[in-house]
Amino acid sequence: MSKKLPFRRVQRARLYEEVAEQIKQAIYDGMLESGDSLPSERELSETFGVGRPTIREALRILNVMGLIDINAGIRGSVVRAVDLRQYLDTLSEHLAYLIRLDRESIQNAWEVRKYLELGIAHSASHNATEQDFRDLEELIQRMEECGNDMYAYFPIAVEFHQKLALATGNSIFYIIWNMFHDILLKGYMPIIEDLFPEGPQRLLSSNRALLSAIKSGDPATIEHAMRAHAEEERLFPKNRLLSKKVTQK
Repeated sequence: MSKKLPFRRVQRARLYEEVAEQIKQAIYDGMLESGDSLPSERELSETFGVGRPTIREALRILNVMGLIDINAGIRGSVVRAVDLRQYLDTLSEHLAYLIRLDRESIQNAWEVRKYLELGIAHSASHNATEQDFRDLEELIQRMEECGNDMYAYFPIAVEFHQKLALATGNSIFYIIWNMFHDILLKGYMPIIEDLFPEGPQRLLSSNRALLSAIKSGDPATIEHAMRAHAEEERLFPKNRLLSKKVTQK
């Protein structure tokens, strides 16, 4: 192992936690990169001033965290490639748990989604291709063909926003968008007719206006269209009907 790493002797009572924390920080700081081999157990034991059982326990923790792969061979333990989905899946589980327990949490999550959608709209206005816009126009047309059938309309509307997230060209936007929709939109379908008794026409109009604003590329127009769309889709925390229904599930 040729890299000079800033490890120091540990002093905590639970030594393996300190060892794991220092190695984790070296990975987060980029001093240990994906594919790098860690020093051998013997070298780590000497560096940290602890026994090999402590090193093994620290490596086990890092393995469970998804940061390293433990190998018994000559190469030793290796730093894994960072998988953002893994961490967002964990965050999604925590968020889903909070939403089940606390009405305020779903209101807060709904507000975050509102600003996420706004960021996606601005990004898509700069990065969407002509093919992206053709696909989005086709989805608008499919929504129009649903008439007053909310159950037919709604999956297409979700696909429309999914396509917008993809059109940003930013995989993080897309991953986080899916995380929120997997959690929050579960509350829509059981009560969709209560939320939108007038049918999909106003929602369709707001989606059509949003796409037009994104195609214009004008930030102020996008802001105005997204705010109108958010009010139609009940993205604001004031939507007590939705929060109440979902919390009761």
